[in-house]
Amino acid sequence: MEEQIACFNREILSEYLDQSKVFYDESLWHRILNNLQYIPRRLVERDCRYKQLVVYILIKAKDLYLAYRRTEKAGEKRLRYRYSIGIGGHVNLLDQAQSTSSGRKQVDLISRAMWRELEEEIEINCNLLNEPELICFINDDSEDVGKVHFGVVFLLKIEEPAISKKGEEGIGELKFWNLSDLKAKKSCFERWSRLLIEYLVKIKEK
Repeated sequence: MEEQIACFNREILSEYLDQSKVFYDESLWHRILNNLQYIPRRLVERDCRYKQLVVYILIKAKDLYLAYRRTEKAGEKRLRYRYSIGIGGHVNLLDQAQSTSSGRKQVDLISRAMWRELEEEIEINCNLLNEPELICFINDDSEDVGKVHFGVVFLLKIEEPAISKKGEEGIGELKFWNLSDLKAKKSCFERWSRLLIEYLVKIKEK
């Protein structure tokens, strides 16, 4: 069955178009959730009329953040061999089917997509300290990948830096880095991760 992914018309981002920024806007989030549509992935991969919704989960153990390198088998060809601090991927129609029919349906949809991506790619070998918290969005219209994707960033805190791969071929070496090391190695990371590293550094310095 062809994958159908959650998208929304990029005009919803009217005040953020042609920008590259990490931010949070609650009213915008409600507009996005109320205007999702499902389109075959192959039709929107390079169609700038739409933004594909992507969950992007940061995992933090004490003061360390999980990082990894994408392999040649990563699903998004344009991100292969790049380092990343985000585990995640598209929200799809299957996630909708498995969400509840309550008034929280769209919120449940995002939660389901997030946990599906985590369960597919990694094994968490310690206690969780929180439910993943929505901390910000990423909109980046500076390059081809960013022009058709919109990141919804969650932070998951865990007790210890104890993570292993779960047979996911697109993920290479896993390593926990402190923020200073991430900042020093920022040039090795994919664009979204670089933007997030800058954002996290600014928050820490405030």
